[in-house]
Amino acid sequence: MSAFKNGPFKVPKLSDDHPLYGRLLAREVEKLVSLPDFSDDKGLFIFSDFGGEHKGADFTTYSILICSADKRVIFEEKTKKLRAKNGLNDPWKEFGFKDLGYGPISRSLDEFLSLADNFIHGILVTISIDQKIQSLFGLDKKEAQNQIVELFRNNDLGEWKGKESEKVLRVCHAISIFMSLVAFSGQKILWLCDHDSINVDGKKRDFTHTQKIFGHCLAMYSDNLYEIYGFAKPFEKDAGTTDLLSLADFSAGIIQEILQGEVSKKDVQLSDEKAKLAKWMGTDSSFLTKANLVFIQQDDGGWGVGSVDIQAKI
Repeated sequence: MSAFKNGPFKVPKLSDDHPLYGRLLAREVEKLVSLPDFSDDKGLFIFSDFGGEHKGADFTTYSILICSADKRVIFEEKTKKLRAKNGLNDPWKEFGFKDLGYGPISRSLDEFLSLADNFIHGILVTISIDQKIQSLFGLDKKEAQNQIVELFRNNDLGEWKGKESEKVLRVCHAISIFMSLVAFSGQKILWLCDHDSINVDGKKRDFTHTQKIFGHCLAMYSDNLYEIYGFAKPFEKDAGTTDLLSLADFSAGIIQEILQGEVSKKDVQLSDEKAKLAKWMGTDSSFLTKANLVFIQQDDGGWGVGSVDIQAKI
């Protein structure tokens, strides 16, 4: 069985009831040349991390890694050896975008990215949203987010603030569209989301509400029935899942900086480590598909949507 399947792909079930955001995403996904073939896999992992929420950022980035749970073992074994060799276990240190300059991470970076390319069967997707786009679910931000908050409240999906209600829908719609293309009924799936505002536990909202929202979004784009779908936050000092989650963190971070420089025209100086990461993001892999999509606010108020051509920027 080939590691990839080539397009055209099955199209997510869409109607006019779907948000414009979802329909535009689905349109862009149809243009991808290839997607991972998970037809022989019993289980899939979903890892997510987000960036661009710091002061001065012009783009918010949502990075999602969907990969085979069955075929992850070799990657985990090799990264454990890499960690031990470079002293990343004692003291424990995650591969993090903000820590690329840390000596042991810097020395490990080339090999770590090579291991990801050669031993992860999956797709790494980063969706970037121009922060000039105040809402993807309505023309007026306050009105749109109030509607989402009310919808969640009326359907036992928790008490949300406007900003977080929009964010959870952005993430869940994106994951659901890609799952509709690569996943199959009967598979087991686990979504591991980094610590974030969309999965905090409070008095009137907790991670179970996020899970329910995700379930509703999955059903909007596909008729797949999964044997199990589970959810988790990062496991403490678990090298296997932590290192996979780090790839989403890397992607969210570097795409945001590339767009800051190339679209916002800011003076962004990439360190040697960030330049390596940018090159890796723009280079095809034998087993790991990389897809980078961006929504930009145009002068006429419309949205420009397309792929990020990283090769043209490094």
